[in-house]
Amino acid sequence: MFQRPNDFKEDEAHRVRTGIVLAGPGSSLTIPGIIATEITQALAQSNSVRRIEVDFGLHFKAGLHRAPSLAAAHDEGRSGDIVRHRAPSNFRLRTQAFREWIGTDTHTAVAYAWPGNNNEWISEFLNAANAMGAKSVVLCESPPSSSKTRAVSLAATLSHADRVIVGDSSDAAELKSEFGLLGPVVETHRALSLGGRSGRSLVHQITAFLPRDDSDMLFSLLAAFDAIPEAWIEGYQLQIVMRNSDSAIPAMIASSYHFDHVRLIGEDISALDFEKLCSISSALIVADPALDSRAFSTAVNCGIATVVLSKALLPEAGRGYVGGLLAELGKPASIYVALTHALRLAELRFPTPDTWLELARVISPPKERDVIGSDVLESTTQIR
Repeated sequence: MFQRPNDFKEDEAHRVRTGIVLAGPGSSLTIPGIIATEITQALAQSNSVRRIEVDFGLHFKAGLHRAPSLAAAHDEGRSGDIVRHRAPSNFRLRTQAFREWIGTDTHTAVAYAWPGNNNEWISEFLNAANAMGAKSVVLCESPPSSSKTRAVSLAATLSHADRVIVGDSSDAAELKSEFGLLGPVVETHRALSLGGRSGRSLVHQITAFLPRDDSDMLFSLLAAFDAIPEAWIEGYQLQIVMRNSDSAIPAMIASSYHFDHVRLIGEDISALDFEKLCSISSALIVADPALDSRAFSTAVNCGIATVVLSKALLPEAGRGYVGGLLAELGKPASIYVALTHALRLAELRFPTPDTWLELARVISPPKERDVIGSDVLESTTQIR
C-alpha cells in the first residue's frame, strides 16, 4: 500500500531503539582488547550488542600468545547476544561500516579508548553515531599516575561524545576544564582505573602458592626462575608458599641455580599477613586455583597480575579477571614467558570482575529506552 512521507515519520516516531554498539581493540592478546571484551560481555547480559573490533597493526602482539589471558580463555565458552564485526583499515570503508553497523536501531554507541593507542577512529565512530541519532559514550581508560599519556590528550576527540567515563577523578577534572560548560557529561567509574599500586621497586618480589609437597610443580617453577639471566637476577626474589613434610622440597630449592634468591615459607600464615604478602608482591603465581582459593581471591582483591598454573585445560577461577595469565604446567618456558609478562604489568591494579556489570548498568540502565520522537510521547504523558 502507498504511504505518504508523513506516514514514514509516524513509523519512525514509534520505533524503539534497543541495540548497543561497542567499538574498541579486539585482540585477546592485549589488555585493552581483553577489557573491551569484558565490557561487551557485561552489556550482553541484558542488551543486544554489536561488537566492532578495531585493531591497527600486529607489532604490539609479538610473543604474547605464549602467555594467554585467563579471562579471555573463560570468555571463549561464553554465549550472549553479540554480533561481531572487524573494522576495515581503510578510512572511507571504515566510516561507511560504522554507519551501517550502528544503524537506526541503536540506542547507545560506545567507544573504548586507551590513551597512547591509535584512537583516530573514535572521531569517525562518534560522527556515525550522531548521524544515526544514537547516544554516544566514550569509555576512556585511566592508566597509572606514572603514565605520560592521559585522557586529556584525547580531549578534542572526546568532546564530540554525549558522555565520557574515565577511571580517575583527576582525569575527569582535567577533561571538564578542557571541555568547559558546553562539553559532554564527564563521569568516573572504578572499572576504568588501572592505578592504585605503587611504582616499580628495585627488586621484583614474586610470590608463588603451590600445593603441599608437589615436587613436580616446584621443579617446573624453579626451572622457569632459573631461566632469568644472571645479569638480571639481583632484581628478583622468589617466595614459595608451600606446606611440606618432605625433606626433598628444601633440597630441590637448595640445588636450584638461583637458590640464594628463593625463600620457602612452609608455616601457616594469618589472614592479615597473607594479604600483606600479596599486596607487596610485584606478581603472584597460583597453582590450580579452585573457586574458593584464598590465594587467588586475594590476588583479585589486590588487583595483582597473576600467573595461573593449572593441571586442567582451564581452572575454575578467573572469570572476568583481566589481570590473570595462563601458563602450561610442566613447561618451564611457558611459566617464564607468563611471569615476564606479569612483571611488565606490575604497576597496574586490575579491576575486580564485579565492576564490569556495574559499568554496564551505568552505560545502559535496565529500564532505559530511547524512542525516536520522544517529545511527542512526553506531551501525550502530560495530557494524561
